[in-house]
Amino acid sequence: MTKLHFLIFLTIFSSVYLGMHYYVYSRVAGGLFLPSNIRVILRIVFLLSALSFFIGETYSQRVVSPIAKPIAFYGTAWMGVIAIAITVFLLADILRIFFRSESFRYYSTISAVCLTLLLSAYSLFNGTRQPVVKTIELGFQKLPDNLNGFTIVHLSDLHINLAKSQKWLQKIIDKTNGLNPDLIVITGDLIDGDLCKANHFCDTLVRFKSNNGVYAIAGNHEFYAGIELFEKIAENSNITVLRNEKVMIADNIELIGIDDVQTAKRFNEPTDFVDKTLNSINNKNLVILLSHQPDVFDKARRYGVDLQLSGHTHAGQIPPFDIIVQFAFRYPYGLYKRGSSYIYTTSGTDLWGPPMRLFSKNEIIKIVLKK
Repeated sequence: MTKLHFLIFLTIFSSVYLGMHYYVYSRVAGGLFLPSNIRVILRIVFLLSALSFFIGETYSQRVVSPIAKPIAFYGTAWMGVIAIAITVFLLADILRIFFRSESFRYYSTISAVCLTLLLSAYSLFNGTRQPVVKTIELGFQKLPDNLNGFTIVHLSDLHINLAKSQKWLQKIIDKTNGLNPDLIVITGDLIDGDLCKANHFCDTLVRFKSNNGVYAIAGNHEFYAGIELFEKIAENSNITVLRNEKVMIADNIELIGIDDVQTAKRFNEPTDFVDKTLNSINNKNLVILLSHQPDVFDKARRYGVDLQLSGHTHAGQIPPFDIIVQFAFRYPYGLYKRGSSYIYTTSGTDLWGPPMRLFSKNEIIKIVLKK
C-alpha cells in the first residue's frame, strides 16, 4: 500500500469515525437539552475518547509498555460503544418520524443512552470471554477409510498485538491442543504488529501441537504488519505459511493456502494467484482451501475444492457491523454447502477493534472428517 493510499484511507476512516462521534454527541446533547457548560465537558470527553483509539492502536502495534494495554482497551471499547450508540439512536430517530413531541425526544434519548450502556456492557462481557469450541462433522465420499475421523482445528483472526497477554494466548493453545487435532490451520490475521519486540509470543505460539503440523495463511492484517515480518514470526513459531501453494497431508488431503486477494491487490501484488493455484488441484484427493476472505468460494468450488475454511468477517461482532457483513459478504458466517462443496466462515478466535460481541462468540472450530 502506497503512502498516498494509506493517507486516503486514514482520511476517510477518520472522517467517518469522527462523524459518528458528532452524531451521537449531538443526539445526546440536544435530546437531553444540556446546558452549554455541560456540552463543553461532553465534547472534550468525546474528543479525548475518540483520540484514545488512534493512540491505543499505534502503541499496541509498536511499543511494549504497560500503559499501552489500558489505552488500547479503552480506545477500542469506546469505539464499540459509539458503534452501538449509532444503531440505537438511528432506531430512535426513525420512531421520532412518528412521534414528534419534545417529551418523546427527551425520553427516547434517555432510553437510547440506557440501552446503549446495557448492550455495551453485555457485549464487553461476551466479547472478552474465552472462545467456545464448536464441533462440525462433514462427510466426504473420497475420504479414505484410514482418515475417517481425521480432526482439523480451525483458528482465525487472533490479531495478536503487544497489548495482548501471553496468558490469554496460552489458554487458547491449551484448549486447541486439548482437542487432540490431526491438523491445525490458521486462516489469517494471526498478527497485528511486530511481535518480535516481545519474544514471549513466539515462545508461546510454538506450543501449538498437532499430528500433521500447523499451517497458516496471510490475511489482510499480515499485509498491514508486513508479510516478511509475518513469515519470520511463523518460522520462529514452527508454523508453516502457505502462500499460494499446496501441501499433501496424510498422503490424501490436499491443503491449499492463498493470500488475501483484496489486500494483495491494494499492495500492488499480482492477483492471478487464485486461478494459478487452484488450477493445480488433483480432484482424486480431498481438497481443502484456506482463504482469509470467504467469497472466493464460488470460484474455488468450480475448481473442485471440497472444503474451504475462512474468517475475516468476525460475524460483525456488534451492531451495526453485524448487519453490514450480512450484505457485504455472500458467506458471512457459519457453514454453507453448494453442490458437494462446503465452506465454513468462522466468527474468529478473537476480536479486532472493540473487545465486544453481541450476538456472536469467539470460537475454535473442530472439524471432524467422516467417510
